[in-house]
Amino acid sequence: MANVITKSDERRAYEEQVLRSFGGSNSAVDREAAQVIAARSQEAIAELRRMEGKNR
Repeated sequence: MANVITKSDERRAYEEQVLRSFGGSNSAVDREAAQVIAARSQEAIAELRRMEGKNR
């Protein structure tokens, strides 16, 4: 059985934004890189928000 990742529209849009911002083509390598960058960016943002809320 294959692993399937269901993505929200918001996540897809953010990945497309990252891909365009780096001038990536529509190759599989560029799409994969954009997915990783988008996911790690969102994780970092969530962590900063969590830390910010902790300091208040």
